Amino acid sequence: MRTTILLATLLFVTFLASSCKKCNNENPTARILNNGTSSVDMQITASDGSVVTIFELAKDGIHPSKEYTSGSTTIQYTIEGVEQTDVFTLNTCTSYDITINSNNEIVLFSQEKK
Repeated sequence: MRTTILLATLLFVTFLASSCKKCNNENPTARILNNGTSSVDMQITASDGSVVTIFELAKDGIHPSKEYTSGSTTIQYTIEGVEQTDVFTLNTCTSYDITINSNNEIVLFSQEKK
């Protein structure tokens, strides 16, 4: 009887461990956080050519997560009249925070999707 209960418990635990969702080449997601000195206008061009435009994201504002295609992504932004461009590579199965820091520079933070 003990052996049957132990075997059933082991099978159940194995099933739970193997059924956990794992990322399967999912497109990256990114959200924008503006910790800069004023509002920002931003244009994000994904590797497939699709464009996302964000107008006047307020200081301390957050633009919700959006899915992008993986690959080279160009971010053009204007803050306090200064235009800047950065290019990043967004990888599959990754979530990004594209953050404008207090020096009005883009810093990219990433976390692997589970």
